[in-house]
Amino acid sequence: MGAGYSFNLRVLLPYLPDLGRGAALTLELSVLAILISFPLGLIGALMRLSGNRAARGFATGYVETVRNIPILVVLYMLFYALPAYGVPIGTFAAGVLALSINSTAFTTEIFRGGFAAIPAAQYEAARALGLRPIFVLLQVIFPQVFRVVLPTLGNQIVSVVLASAQASIIGVGELTYETQSIGSKTFRYFELFTLAALFYIVCVQLIGVFWRLIVARASRAPLGR
Repeated sequence: MGAGYSFNLRVLLPYLPDLGRGAALTLELSVLAILISFPLGLIGALMRLSGNRAARGFATGYVETVRNIPILVVLYMLFYALPAYGVPIGTFAAGVLALSINSTAFTTEIFRGGFAAIPAAQYEAARALGLRPIFVLLQVIFPQVFRVVLPTLGNQIVSVVLASAQASIIGVGELTYETQSIGSKTFRYFELFTLAALFYIVCVQLIGVFWRLIVARASRAPLGR
């Protein structure tokens, strides 16, 4: 930044609609990835705890593989490698899928930890009452697991929102991409990235406030309702 540089946000006023669209796409990417990965994470946790060796091995292998691969590599594999094998995929779809693949691995471990926190006596007591295995899970175990994992799921939501910026690498027009694109026209990178940083800070803080309210409400709710 040169000595004569003057911080001026007003020059960015014509580009606010573009930044707004980028911010909206960031949220859309994140919400879709969360809606996909959270149910899959629950299924993955059940597979990891399953008595079926094949299911347990697949889920364990998936988690250990994905958690050790940067999400950027996953994006490149989906967007550049798959088309080479006749599987074309658009930028937005690749972004959602990469975020979902990554988040599912971490969400699986979050739910697995929740199940591990439930004493074995809970299962035994439910079975002693004559409940079928599916009802043991739905009526006894799941409500307790969700109460245990809720705080950590909030952290995972934040991680997904922040990771969505990686999708700009393959041309997804989310906030970071729009910031870079507008910066190449205006050379006002400092102002642009300041606005982007403020968006992420505000977004994360709002998620934190909202999620703490959910956790507090869940902690007061009687189990089984």
